Amino acid sequence: MFGWFLGAIYSVPPIRTKRNALAAGLTIATVRGFLLNFGVYYAVRDSIGATFTWSPKVSFIARFMTIFATVIAVTKDLPDIEGDKAYNIDTLATKLGVAKIAKGASACLLLNYAGAIATGLLTKPGTFNMIPMVGGHLALGLALLSRFRELDSESVPSIKKYYKHIWDLFYLEYMLYVFI
Repeated sequence: MFGWFLGAIYSVPPIRTKRNALAAGLTIATVRGFLLNFGVYYAVRDSIGATFTWSPKVSFIARFMTIFATVIAVTKDLPDIEGDKAYNIDTLATKLGVAKIAKGASACLLLNYAGAIATGLLTKPGTFNMIPMVGGHLALGLALLSRFRELDSESVPSIKKYYKHIWDLFYLEYMLYVFI
């Protein structure tokens, strides 16, 4: 129910958190990152009568994807920056520019991947499967770095390709999660 409420206030007047970059980011990160992962997992466990058990893997994916969803919330306006400028719509992208947003977003995601690798290396043995946890996150981080280096912040097709790649990495994380 809380997720539905947040979805409604994101789009429905009078609140419409999507009009404010910070409020939109918090809404998206809460729903896509925390509620979707932690909330759904424990709601399903409760609905089938399973007892509450703290899961390091669920905690990891909720943290990782909350950070990832925050980056998506910040970068979501990159592909339409020209339209936003033309209609005087203030976004972080129109205020700071594509290059700065992409650099900050990529740095944040690279730190997120580094954190995942550190989690895999430093957590009690057996908590995570080492090869996908360390190797998988290293590969995804390198893929992000490669795409960032290819970004031409003056080219709309290049910006769209960069933003789509962020979404690709988002969904690849869920594929990787199955193996960690």
